[in-house]
Amino acid sequence: MLKKILVPLDGSVLAERALTYATALAGTTGADLLLVRAAFSHTLAGVDPRERQLGAVQEAEAYLQEIATNLRDRGFVCEPVARYGHAAECITESARTRHADLIVMATHGRTGPGRWVLGSVAEAVVAASLVPVLVQRAWQPLFGEALLNDTPKLIVPLDGSGFAEAALEPAANLAEQLGARLILIRVEDSPSAVRDALDYLPSVEARVARHYPGLSLATDIRVGEPASGIEEAVAYHEAALVVMATHGRGGAMRSILGSVAGRLVQVCDVPVVLMRPAPVEADQLVEA
Repeated sequence: MLKKILVPLDGSVLAERALTYATALAGTTGADLLLVRAAFSHTLAGVDPRERQLGAVQEAEAYLQEIATNLRDRGFVCEPVARYGHAAECITESARTRHADLIVMATHGRTGPGRWVLGSVAEAVVAASLVPVLVQRAWQPLFGEALLNDTPKLIVPLDGSGFAEAALEPAANLAEQLGARLILIRVEDSPSAVRDALDYLPSVEARVARHYPGLSLATDIRVGEPASGIEEAVAYHEAALVVMATHGRGGAMRSILGSVAGRLVQVCDVPVVLMRPAPVEADQLVEA
């Protein structure tokens, strides 16, 4: 159940783009908004660091109060939180202590060999967060209204692993709250592998339907490169979000979906909700 959405803000117009999706989700689900800004200052020699820290926090508080007032005037329930420290730590710790159900953030991101395409703060948040993180890239068009449709579509990419299936429960919960259709997609690299997908996806669909009998469900099988296949499905179904499990940058071993998630965040026109399930949870879902 989506009850509280955390939105990290840093005073930039880019970060505030995340409010488009956060308010669309909050407006439909009735969730509260938790606005978080990390305050940090560099101390100069001979200057009392406490004074600079206090000034940074006060500046962050004033900024958040202005944003919160505007959102309250629009009917949203908001809680501004200014914390002193590094951004990723402040965000993940606030999500934990304030019991957030989702983090919604915008990021510039970067590209380069061996790197994820998320910005450094977003990378750190995805790697450490205990709750799903909706990532919206700087150049993505703002399609928040897609979440307000009568039946928005959410896509969950699956690769046959219990790890990937760990995204099913949070995705189904969100779809249920939004009155959305959940589309389960599997992209195979060759036509010969489609038969496995034809057996696999209906069985997963049936399992989800048993736990969420009122949820609208569909499946989609495609052939090609995974990220491109998912991107094609997003366009075909006019989906509002992609929800998927990923290892992110944590750990030496990365699943297929770990690399696909990075590529998808880079090329997809809609935000991607990323989550890092615990290995035990993934194993349990295989047995479900």
